[in-house]
Amino acid sequence: MNKLVLLLILGMVLSGCSARNYTHYLIEPAPTTQESFVEEGTLVRPLGYGETTMMKVRWNDGDMITEVELPMLATGQRIVIEHSKQGNQVQALPATRLIPPPPSIADEALNDAYRKRGLRLNSDAAEVSLTRARTLMQGALKEGNYQIALEWCELVLARYPSHPEFLRAKASILLMMGERDKAIEIYERAEEIESDPDVRRTLERLRKNRR
Repeated sequence: MNKLVLLLILGMVLSGCSARNYTHYLIEPAPTTQESFVEEGTLVRPLGYGETTMMKVRWNDGDMITEVELPMLATGQRIVIEHSKQGNQVQALPATRLIPPPPSIADEALNDAYRKRGLRLNSDAAEVSLTRARTLMQGALKEGNYQIALEWCELVLARYPSHPEFLRAKASILLMMGERDKAIEIYERAEEIESDPDVRRTLERLRKNRR
């Protein structure tokens, strides 16, 4: 009988030991894990690559605030931000509120067609989505914001300087902004690349009115 009691007591002690880890005997009471450190399920990437993923960078030194939004491109990128009013080490870029939307699969055919025509491509300029830039440009025109529409157009022409569609769009926007002589110049450049009957009629009318 005594042996049976001893065996039961020994079994209870062993089961209690197995329920407690080594740390429990070092610290009383046993430490608890904060909820913020508890990992549940699969970790999610904080930044996913995609054309709509942006990273916002801010810097404030008490005298000047710098804030930029950078596109996260799967191809990688190197970006230099100079946080200074005056600096000679980094060439200053023209101020703009727009970021070139990166090209998507839908732009591959348009880019190939442009290249096959032997038109000039400025590889030093940032890559830009032709389809997305066209949509944003048209949206700005509907809202009557000609300056923003012109900026979207300029973003494309920086990369595709001989694109006839965007050259005609630029000329039309300049005409709406009252820049008649500049519009005629851009229309004529577009006609040299690809003739369009509507543009020819517009040029004839503008030239008559200018006399």
